[in-house]
Amino acid sequence: MRAATSVLTPRAMLIPMAVVGGLLGCLLILGLTGTASGVIDAGIQLDLSVIAFFNQLARRSWTVDTLVWSVWTNAVLQGGIAMALVWAAWFSKSEAVTDQHRREMLLSSLVGMYVCLLSTLVLRGLLPFRARPAVDPAVTFHAPFLPSGVHLPEATSFPSGHAAILFSLAIGLWLVSRTLGTVVALHGFFVVCLPRVYFGRHYATDILAGAVLAIATVLVVNELLRRGSLVQRLRVWSETRPGAFYSLFFLCSLDIATDFALVKTALKLIAALQLVGGVHIPRIVISVVAETAPA
Repeated sequence: MRAATSVLTPRAMLIPMAVVGGLLGCLLILGLTGTASGVIDAGIQLDLSVIAFFNQLARRSWTVDTLVWSVWTNAVLQGGIAMALVWAAWFSKSEAVTDQHRREMLLSSLVGMYVCLLSTLVLRGLLPFRARPAVDPAVTFHAPFLPSGVHLPEATSFPSGHAAILFSLAIGLWLVSRTLGTVVALHGFFVVCLPRVYFGRHYATDILAGAVLAIATVLVVNELLRRGSLVQRLRVWSETRPGAFYSLFFLCSLDIATDFALVKTALKLIAALQLVGGVHIPRIVISVVAETAPA
């Protein structure tokens, strides 16, 4: 299988890193100059404007609302597509780069994705609680038609975990194939993120924060791992013990594609210990368990 591949060298990685660094630098300057409140006000205005736009579209058609709901709650159409493209990049052939370099870049990006996921959970546990738009009394939200029995998640909405994961995969793929990376980014934005705004699961700034966090984290992790031997050892393991490696790779891919169903099941069992044995469970773990509902 051949994919349109354009692999970035470590120097070329400075392009997206410079973009993220510029955004963070601007925020720092605004904070030091006392204009951070203006940025916050602009973010609030963006959130309200986006919600007002989607409010005009909601409940116009039961068929459309149901179709959108079916798409963004279908694991195959969500993370499944992104992970299928990761496998496509893994087995693709290109004269521009060796298989070893491409696979090491994909492995380091997947490690970066897990680091981004952990960072997202830590931020959710540390930052002030932010209610979902659909249940925030300060927001005028016009809910679309929902299937019966649907319950809104109680976890905080900032930053968006789904945006963090999808854009982590997108930037990871973009580092080895700009075509595949762009496809996943567009898919993540239109198919994964926008429906969550439409159904009041997230604000626009939740999505933006998750995307920026993903890009920054994956790029930094890639740069750090490039100096070590971890990804090289993982790649060698895939060649010397393909049975064990691809079994684990498949389970990880399945878990990501199904919104970390395996991890959430394990966390539910851990949380059950709190009820049975009085074991203290960190707030971060509780927030993950609460994310089991589509969010």
